[in-house]
Amino acid sequence: MFRRDCHHPFDFDFAACHRPVRRQGDPVGALRAALTARQADGRRRRNSGRSFAMCIASTCLILATFGSSNVVAEEAQKHRLLAQDLNLVARPESDIQLQIWQDKLPDLVKQREALRRITPNLKLPMSTEVFTTSFKDGDRTLVVSALNFRCATAQAIPHEIDCPARVAEVRAGSLRILKQLPEFPVIAVRGTYGFDASSNQNQKYKTVVTFDRESHRLIPDVVYDGEVGQRDPINLQ
Repeated sequence: MFRRDCHHPFDFDFAACHRPVRRQGDPVGALRAALTARQADGRRRRNSGRSFAMCIASTCLILATFGSSNVVAEEAQKHRLLAQDLNLVARPESDIQLQIWQDKLPDLVKQREALRRITPNLKLPMSTEVFTTSFKDGDRTLVVSALNFRCATAQAIPHEIDCPARVAEVRAGSLRILKQLPEFPVIAVRGTYGFDASSNQNQKYKTVVTFDRESHRLIPDVVYDGEVGQRDPINLQ
């Protein structure tokens, strides 16, 4: 912690220690001693003032540094895509994800009903998954949502799927789609019944998205078996 007075920790009366000894009956010596003490006191006050100014300047520099760090932290946000269950028969206004994919809900319901007819013993729920995250940007929120619907898979990379994705802007209660992405890289390990909490807890297989506020770009990073690879950035302008 800075000392408020900024004095040297071994502060003492410099003038008193260096004041000449006043000799009895010597008016010249008394005058010289008084002048010397006054000059030393003046120097001490000036030095103290300069030290205080330096402390204030140092404090300002530290505060400015912290302020800059906060600005940098705000400029780039990084979040992981998390699997979220999407109830296909819920009212769209109950879930922002349903609002983002509202035009696709009829196709999603048809696909799910077909699967339930093919595998009646599994008793599949009327739901699917989205992989999503969001970023705060001033008075708006950016939502990244990748839908587990007609995703492309590769046998060579079993835990990667390329899914349709959208970037939505939510501002003052209104939603607007900024980007439509036909293929978005999703790295996730499937659980017993789909992508679930176990998928979200896995640290070796995941997709992480960075929002660069300065360049208005989203940068996806894929983590596969602990190895990180960067994919093409998404421009939002």
